[in-house]
Amino acid sequence: MMLATLLFLVPLVTHAQSEGACPVAFTYIAQLDSCFLSPIQPANWRDAETYCRLFNSHLMFIRSDDEASIVRDFMIHENPSFFSWIGLSWSEKTANFTWTNSERADDYLHFLEGEPSVQGDCIAWVIDENIDGWKAISCDYSQFFMCRMPSNEVNAHWFTAEEATIESPNYPENYDNEEFETYIIKTENGTRVLLNFVEVSTEKSTDIVTVYDGFSTNGRTLARLSGNHRNYSIICPSNRVMIIFNSDEDVVDRGFTASYKALTPLPLKIFTNSYGILTSNNYPSSPDSYLIQNYLVQCIEGHYVIITTKEIRLDSGDRIKFYNGPTESSPKLQIIRQLSADVPRIIKSTKSSMLISYDAGEQISSSNRWKLEYSCAANGNFGEEIII
Repeated sequence: MMLATLLFLVPLVTHAQSEGACPVAFTYIAQLDSCFLSPIQPANWRDAETYCRLFNSHLMFIRSDDEASIVRDFMIHENPSFFSWIGLSWSEKTANFTWTNSERADDYLHFLEGEPSVQGDCIAWVIDENIDGWKAISCDYSQFFMCRMPSNEVNAHWFTAEEATIESPNYPENYDNEEFETYIIKTENGTRVLLNFVEVSTEKSTDIVTVYDGFSTNGRTLARLSGNHRNYSIICPSNRVMIIFNSDEDVVDRGFTASYKALTPLPLKIFTNSYGILTSNNYPSSPDSYLIQNYLVQCIEGHYVIITTKEIRLDSGDRIKFYNGPTESSPKLQIIRQLSADVPRIIKSTKSSMLISYDAGEQISSSNRWKLEYSCAANGNFGEEIII
């Protein structure tokens, strides 16, 4: 019955195929040069492998610890369940391990202590806050799973220098029809990528430049550009960015040229008094273009942070982000942008600390600046609703 349910979904997946790196329903991870599919129904191990083979793929296989670290993050995002099938099986009699894609399994194994056990011949990956490893269980159990296949001979262009220029094929001459190009930017840890599209000239709505945070099409889309753009800049959230350029079967244009550089955040400013004022860099003058400045307000335990906006003037590329805690991994409370900047507001945390992160884009106006007042208050204050 479970396989029948999965088979019902096959037309939904195969209906739309891509001439790019992967079929449309698959996620492309450039680091692994592979495509991944996360079916929405669990299945036993054999039915799961049968389903994957319908797309010329196999149950997940892992060749190294580096691959495991990438796949782990993706699995947690796609299949946040305790067990997930991988394409590994073993024989207790021969102690042989076999991947369903026929690759040798002896070079990399990631079993939990005491595994594989005699509880089964099929291998699941067990992941939660305290456990991370492979376990042998009965092949008849129904678990979620992921399929993996090689990408369609897409060679990603890697950029690891602190700054460089990226161009579409043949630029400044016209690109060809049915292009599919992948560009990967990876700068030093702790930096962020400032990406500036000097020119984008493509067939509008069909020949598209897409920018992703991270190395996967499953990452957050930072920009999707087509038609004509000049000097379009993005301060990316991390040091890892993927750009995909694809064109359809007719009408071509010049394409794009972009430059990037690694931005290092300015030193963290820490405030520990019970009251204080936070201002933008160079206040009351306009800050420099393209900077990242973080502010940490730390109250004593049992107290909470209250922010009152006093003056805010922002350009279109500016962002002020407020976090309910001391780091950028803490939940966001609010993001103030140019169009929302004039609204006076009070922002409250539910923690004893609040991080304020300021991304300054290109400063077009000479009057840009902001000023915030903070105080530490006892008793619980409800945090603001998250506004993204």
